[in-house]
Amino acid sequence: MRLLLAFLRRDLQMATAYRLNALLLVSGGLFTLTLFYFLARTVGETPLVRGRYGTDYFSFALVGLATAALLRALQTGFSGAVRAAQNDGSLEPLLGAPLSTFHVVTLMGAWPVANALLRSVGLLGFGALLFGARLHLHPAAFVLTLVLSALTFCALGLLSAAFVLVFKRGDPFSYALDTLSYLFAGVLYPTDVLPPFLRAVARFLPATHALHGLRESALRGTGPSELLPTWAALLTFCLVLWPLAAWAVSAARRHVEQAGTLPHS
Repeated sequence: MRLLLAFLRRDLQMATAYRLNALLLVSGGLFTLTLFYFLARTVGETPLVRGRYGTDYFSFALVGLATAALLRALQTGFSGAVRAAQNDGSLEPLLGAPLSTFHVVTLMGAWPVANALLRSVGLLGFGALLFGARLHLHPAAFVLTLVLSALTFCALGLLSAAFVLVFKRGDPFSYALDTLSYLFAGVLYPTDVLPPFLRAVARFLPATHALHGLRESALRGTGPSELLPTWAALLTFCLVLWPLAAWAVSAARRHVEQAGTLPHS
């Protein structure tokens, strides 16, 4: 816990040293909300969204955007932290600590994870307070779905970090998964509009289950009993991806040490 707090404190100090960044983040979030608010007014009443989630399109899109922003940040946060450390020369000293590589890379991603959670919750809050989004939250179901979703995408983020550790460049698989999620997981439109084949493909994307669970618990107030299948799917992703991520990060460390490329940016 002390190490986690130390990493969070370090990254928070770096983030707050540039106050313009915080202003740009807030203004960017408000711009996005304003854009989709007027887009939703243009779209008008959407029977499919109303019938499925009992709400208006803006509220539907708000949860989709906040969730997609969170999952993307989790998926890229660890690799971004590793790449930044490669560039500024701090990666080698960090990996020289008496901790496993998996432990160090996980701690490096602590601030991106915390920051992503705060930003996404902020989007939901501003959307409800300033733009009148209709949220009927079931707190316990929402939080547990959020935790399982975050754990799933943190594992994907660690896999991306292993790629960056070896190749010292962005992970193309993360980009591909992010694109597929926007197209097929239901970020801006329900998956019901997709052809049957693509709906079947969407079930293999973790974002589909994350979006479904978060929308159900945030828009309809759905409780735990109805979300058990969604939680089971997310837990399955976690059980598969976390051991794979731990192996990939350790294997990446062994590779760069054997190749002598660890200190190179």
